[in-house]
Amino acid sequence: QASLAQAPIHKGTRQPKTSKRPRWLSASADPVRQDGFICSDLAFHQLSMDLKDIRSLAIGLYSALGALLFGMDIGYIAPILECASFKRDVAHMEDWMNPEAKIESTTTGFIVGIFSVGAIIASFPAVSGYFLDEWGRRASIAVGCSVFIAAVSAQVAASSITHIVIGRFVAGFSIGLLSATVPLYQGEVAPAHLRGTLMSMYQLMITLGILIASLADVALVEQEDGWRMAVLLQAIPAAVLLAGTSFLPSSPRWLVQKGYNDEALEALLTMRGRDEAVKELAEIVDDVTQMQTLGEPKWGDLSRGRIGQLLLIGVTLQLLQQLVGMNAFMYFGPRIFQDLDLNANRFQAINNFVNFLSTFPALWLADHAGRRSLLVWSAIGMTITCFVMGTLGVAFLTKNGDIWETDRPWMPPVVASMVFLFVFNFAYGWGPIVWVYCGEIFPLRYRARCVGVTATANWVGNWIVAQFTPYLLEQAGFGTFFFFGFFSAVALLLALWLPETKGVVLEQVGKIFDDKLGVDPEDKMVSSRSGKDAANYGSVRAA
Repeated sequence: QASLAQAPIHKGTRQPKTSKRPRWLSASADPVRQDGFICSDLAFHQLSMDLKDIRSLAIGLYSALGALLFGMDIGYIAPILECASFKRDVAHMEDWMNPEAKIESTTTGFIVGIFSVGAIIASFPAVSGYFLDEWGRRASIAVGCSVFIAAVSAQVAASSITHIVIGRFVAGFSIGLLSATVPLYQGEVAPAHLRGTLMSMYQLMITLGILIASLADVALVEQEDGWRMAVLLQAIPAAVLLAGTSFLPSSPRWLVQKGYNDEALEALLTMRGRDEAVKELAEIVDDVTQMQTLGEPKWGDLSRGRIGQLLLIGVTLQLLQQLVGMNAFMYFGPRIFQDLDLNANRFQAINNFVNFLSTFPALWLADHAGRRSLLVWSAIGMTITCFVMGTLGVAFLTKNGDIWETDRPWMPPVVASMVFLFVFNFAYGWGPIVWVYCGEIFPLRYRARCVGVTATANWVGNWIVAQFTPYLLEQAGFGTFFFFGFFSAVALLLALWLPETKGVVLEQVGKIFDDKLGVDPEDKMVSSRSGKDAANYGSVRAA
């Protein structure tokens, strides 16, 4: 155990510090508490572990405020684009008082989509990888929050389409960095038996942000300058997360990469029992030692060998998460409900509430039922509902101006219920579990860059949906849902193939994919020892 706190693997920017360990961390510590109550070793150990699990969950929940910002930015924009005062103050429409007057679909698509462009740039590994590797995970969260607050200020003061576009671009940049950072951070600080739960919190907070923003829109957008207040509310959680980043523990894996083994052990001990922390640190040190014998990772490694295969899996997961069409309902739900002659804001609020509540099952099921089964059942549900919506829309709805009409009064509520059922199936499966997989399948040597690439892929898919959904709805109507149904079916095929990773320590996840993809562990280790074809293996085996 003492060898774990020896000299750093390589020098960082500061000298590692050696701290005096509290007496209660020692294996020989007396179980008698100061208050006079005596606990058995077993009971005290169990209490200690329960408290550490609670602390781990609290850290995961607090860091997931970065995802809350993501959700609020998704949730606020759709009703605002239909808001009369926004049409007057920003779009400068002459008929802004007319409820049926709409901003051109190309303009709305650009306003929504420019957010994704900013996110694509920030999440690209050349940008996010720099912050993650050089500044660290915790500092990157602080940078993302600071930029987001500036972006919110620009949007609140907007008086033209240009101003709102600039503000949303900058907001997208901050969320792109946070989307590459928060899942990675959560995965690296989480104990193996809680990693699915903690990383599912990312999606839960996205859904909560969407819900909060939609409720704020319902309460505020019809008031004078109410849309500005709805935008300003986003700055509150950003400021809370920024203020608390200094209290979050650093990623132990990043600390070991920088050579701060003592600090890594201290960070682990705040979230693990001593034996578990020491064992996990040994695996991290072993992983990093073998990683560093291979030298600095090369960008070309990401496109070939085992790393290329893993990255292809991650990119496909993130693209499919978007192309199944969930954000079509988040960004343009009010327009879809309005076209069905339903109360747009009310039904969108219900939709967002379904989204939020349906994410909760994933918090427990991810580490009990497993990741793969959630993805399978989620994809089945999405495929069925998409094809039902497309079939009903094509068969029974006809376009009359901007409104879809039918002689069957049951049609609008049935289609709306299918929307809710689609959202339910997405929320417990493909919403949270994709982030879980992408945060755990890559070896430490390439993790920051690979997570950045997969986050970029997510934002590319987000941009495609944001940019082209208004056009598809205008041209194809409810046939648009056949498009989303096709990608939901593809998502099902991928889910059926994926291996299960629940309960596996991060340093061992690569071996599961090696076994799935047919790599012999001994051949993998020979490759790692020789330093040749470094991208041809998925992980390094713990000693």
